[in-house]
Amino acid sequence: MTAKLPERFDLSGRAAIVTGANRGIGRAIALGLAEAGAAVAVAARQGELCESVAKEIVANGGRAIGVSFDLADPDTHAGLVDAAVDAFGRLDILVNNGAILKPHFIEKLTLDELDQLQHTNVRGPVLLSRLALPHLEASGRGAIVNLAAVAGHQPMKGLGAYGASKAALISWTRVMAQEWTPRGVRVNGLTPGSVATDMILPQDPKKRESFEKDMAAQNLLGRIADPSEMVAPVLFLASDASSFMTGQILVVDGGLMA
Repeated sequence: MTAKLPERFDLSGRAAIVTGANRGIGRAIALGLAEAGAAVAVAARQGELCESVAKEIVANGGRAIGVSFDLADPDTHAGLVDAAVDAFGRLDILVNNGAILKPHFIEKLTLDELDQLQHTNVRGPVLLSRLALPHLEASGRGAIVNLAAVAGHQPMKGLGAYGASKAALISWTRVMAQEWTPRGVRVNGLTPGSVATDMILPQDPKKRESFEKDMAAQNLLGRIADPSEMVAPVLFLASDASSFMTGQILVVDGGLMA
């Protein structure tokens, strides 16, 4: 008998890793997956902040651990995967949310910044996914969700290097799906539009207000998104609700690219 729709979103008994989960979209995703029943490894470089998010999940009746790791440093990846499997006994979901921005015009980009973007936004998710693959395959319902960006679909001045890294991740997402779906691991991506996070918003209140207005004017809904609005799309991609979907990029951008 086919599962009822709410049951298809239920993640009870499954375990997830969410990278870049100490704040913004990643934090919202970690809290959302936990609310859906998943045990969550909250991962980022800032270990104390990860622990704080994990404690919030536990306080709400969920299971979670905070893990400090560096997405750009492959030597730290095994520790993250091992910590999740040791704590939860399995791994079913990997959400590759962690990323850096480094907005610059081409002339101002340094070699170090280019390397940082490549190592963090492209190499990191690919190598972490490869390391997690045996556990995701053993799950029988493994799912990887890679966070892309609008700049990965359409070129944007000042975001050339960032957009190129996200375009690469979109390509990798489809290749992962081609190679790993036959092994029982679905791989999809999510492209958020402008979301109110510290990663993109200026710190100065006046500049922030102006920035938000400019960003809001670019999409059909006339506003920027709250991080919580990315939770349901990720939950869809990570759960049985999208059981016949792989190798796709779900765009949730308020109509920016319409």
